[in-house]
Amino acid sequence: METDSFDRVLRAAIARSGLGLERIRCHLAQRGCRVSIATLSQWQSGKRRPERQESLRALVVLEDVLSIPAGTLTGVVGPPRLRGPQRQRRVSPEAVWPGEPQVPPLLGEVDDEDEFLMRLSHHDVLRLGADGAEVSLAVRLVLRAARSGVSRLPVVSVLDEPHPTGQWVRPVRHCSVGEVAYLPEFGSMVASLRLDRELARGDVVMVEYEIVYPPGAPRSVRTERKLRFPVREYFVEVEFHPRAVPDRCHWLVADGGRAARGGGLRLDGTTAQFAVSGADPGIYAVRWDW
Repeated sequence: METDSFDRVLRAAIARSGLGLERIRCHLAQRGCRVSIATLSQWQSGKRRPERQESLRALVVLEDVLSIPAGTLTGVVGPPRLRGPQRQRRVSPEAVWPGEPQVPPLLGEVDDEDEFLMRLSHHDVLRLGADGAEVSLAVRLVLRAARSGVSRLPVVSVLDEPHPTGQWVRPVRHCSVGEVAYLPEFGSMVASLRLDRELARGDVVMVEYEIVYPPGAPRSVRTERKLRFPVREYFVEVEFHPRAVPDRCHWLVADGGRAARGGGLRLDGTTAQFAVSGADPGIYAVRWDW
């Protein structure tokens, strides 16, 4: 099942309703929602989408005006795009991994430089096999040093179930693997990546590595990225095997202490993609139903 984009869903709903934009604006105004014709036009053309709280509240009313089921529009509008500069701020490991108390002690052994690396972009590409289990996760980071002398980057990976040998890290570009700690009873691994060079303040580096998962893992139903620092651009792509394509996909975001929000995610053949600009620390997940 594929989920269409917000502007396409809105255009189709307006066409089926037979209402013009002026009539829609009037109906909204009668119910206390002030939305201009220009805004409605930009929403259905894809030039803009609702992001402010009053606009999101208006969508609920708009669904009623257009006589479509609740959630038809609000479920596809997507996460808000945060604007403006963001300060680098650190969220404690305990806040990001509340259900995995074994992770913070491991992370504390290699985490003394992480807060001085500004995340310009973070790209994840998860590949699944024919059995629906995770095969590998390719990670690409673009980082800027906030101080001189930074040369290490921690990596955290937690399996869905314990495994005797666990996953391993393969360096791809501009890094090598240093210390690695693995707890087989939890399936938790923390590794230290060594950058190719010690960075001076303001230096930018692109780092690529891959996490290879052990064979025999159970069929996966989600991938989660737990961010401890702001990221200007976060992107995740899930590549399903042609013989194991899910029925539908969803995105879920829980960041900045806000209530979790989510919605349907378009499945393009065997691939699902999700992106956020100005991502706050928190959990960014893609889930799927077999």
